Amino acid sequence: MGETLIIIQQGTPVVVEDALTFLGTGSQGDPTACRRLVWPASVSPLLPPLTYTVGSTGQCFNPSRTLNLDNKVLPHPRTSVVETLTTSKVIRFEREDDDVIVTEIWNGGMTTALFRLFYDYLINARLLSSTGPFIQWEPRDRSTRTYDVTLLSLTVGAGEGEARFDVADIRGDSGEIFTLDNALKDLSPLPTGLIDVEVELRMKIIREAV
Repeated sequence: MGETLIIIQQGTPVVVEDALTFLGTGSQGDPTACRRLVWPASVSPLLPPLTYTVGSTGQCFNPSRTLNLDNKVLPHPRTSVVETLTTSKVIRFEREDDDVIVTEIWNGGMTTALFRLFYDYLINARLLSSTGPFIQWEPRDRSTRTYDVTLLSLTVGAGEGEARFDVADIRGDSGEIFTLDNALKDLSPLPTGLIDVEVELRMKIIREAV
């Protein structure tokens, strides 16, 4: 009769924390505050901070909806049901802040001037190292926390599985562009109109900034 050799290797022990997590406590943002993206100061060329505003009056234009954010980013545990010889068990894999992808969604009405600033951040992110320093994201209307992030995508009017920029300014009956007060008019001669479709900005959380 043959022999079967079974080798048992000791793995890393699982540590169960006894501290509870309460989402309803902690820092709260100012609902009237404008969100910001901040380019790392040590990376050249240096982009100015991107504040989510329109017009020279500084009116906030925060997203209509934000996925995976409350007063902090929301990691979601992954669960799986597996069968055993006699029953089934639930396996749970924990997630941390650095597993979260946040999506900011504007349901139309973004100015083309603000869109161009988001695009500048996205396209120039190639200058940043994967190990940092990182762009910092400040969701000031929802939280006092600041996060290091990596920008993943910016889409305008794109359907599922597509990557395109359907940027078209709203025009009046006369065919002229409906222009707005543009705080950056001294820097750019391009007209500022409104994007009438949904805009999405996706970013991966790296960590909470110190």
